[in-house]
Amino acid sequence: MLTQTLLILIALLVAAGAWRLGRWHWRPRLVLPDGLVFERTTAGLRVLLDVRNEGAGKSRNCRAVLVRCEKLESIGWLRIDPPRVDSPGDPIPPGAGILPDSSTRIVLDRVLPDGPGTYRLEIAVLNGEEKRSSYVVDMETVLPGVSA
Repeated sequence: MLTQTLLILIALLVAAGAWRLGRWHWRPRLVLPDGLVFERTTAGLRVLLDVRNEGAGKSRNCRAVLVRCEKLESIGWLRIDPPRVDSPGDPIPPGAGILPDSSTRIVLDRVLPDGPGTYRLEIAVLNGEEKRSSYVVDMETVLPGVSA
């Protein structure tokens, strides 16, 4: 009886390990871009990211969140809090799905001020996992071409 119980427990453990290994292999693996794309709106500059999924699984409810935004002043980096893109009734913008080995453009949840200066952005892309990247953007060079 004890041997049979042990064999059942070992089989359950092997099945759980195989399930976990399969879930790890077929998960989405997001890659953030080296540069950002900007669009001018009445509220400010909208930031767009071309996020790529290099994993075997589809990314669901993928959204970009601004973790930290700082502006370079004469005293150093000063943290600012830009306004949200979405309406106040919707705290989480609707997410985008990214198929395996493809990419999509995701809108950041906040807009940047439309003034000159150097900004340091830390952006996280969420889809169950979190992928972060930091960018330094000089608005004097961005404004004429509106892409960086």
